[in-house]
Amino acid sequence: MRHASRIIVPAVLIAGGFLLAQFAMPRVADARATPAGDLGPAQAVLLEGKDGVMKLANSDGRPGWGDEPTAKSWSVGAVHVDKILKKLLDNKSYQDERARFDDEAKKQGMEFQKEMDSLKTEFGSKSKDDPDFPKGQAAVQALFERYQKWNAGVQAAQGKMVADQVEKAYRELTTAVDVVCDRRKIDLVYRFIPSVTPFESQDLGNAMIQVQARTFLRAPESIDLTADVMKELNLTND
Repeated sequence: MRHASRIIVPAVLIAGGFLLAQFAMPRVADARATPAGDLGPAQAVLLEGKDGVMKLANSDGRPGWGDEPTAKSWSVGAVHVDKILKKLLDNKSYQDERARFDDEAKKQGMEFQKEMDSLKTEFGSKSKDDPDFPKGQAAVQALFERYQKWNAGVQAAQGKMVADQVEKAYRELTTAVDVVCDRRKIDLVYRFIPSVTPFESQDLGNAMIQVQARTFLRAPESIDLTADVMKELNLTND
């Protein structure tokens, strides 16, 4: 009987000491703790298929399934580029530049008009039989040729100015897109026009362009980054 008591008492002390130690131990939060019901963490998951086994793993923070750098999933967004570019080009700085160009062109055009009025005053009343008629005709022709050359140059300069403005606005847009994407961790951004946007076309060719510009026939609203990009550019979303 004494022998049995010597065996039981140590066992009870050991159990009691273990419980006390459990209650006394401080609990430390585990940053890698997995919520109940989740699997992992794991290095990879093997998925069987008719073509073999696919190894699904973490590839630079994205689900990846191969050795190629493109063999991974990408976060996708879309921006209504046409809407934003129009608003950017409507900014005062762009408007002022176009207005200055137009004013200068009008001034130069008025100089041609003054020359034409002077020729009309000098030669307008002369008949074809007048000795000075050929002189007046040659002067008008020369002025007209000068005007055509000048007008062509003005149109080319205007086209170049507008093209430069579009490129500058586009660079502003892409810079804002980069900021938004870095913040929201988005990899790919498509330019698009929402399919519900009314067409702005007067002929078949332009209507087909409107169709082609609508990248998505259907897309979830969550991928539309237009409002975020406009906010980054301080543009009103109306």
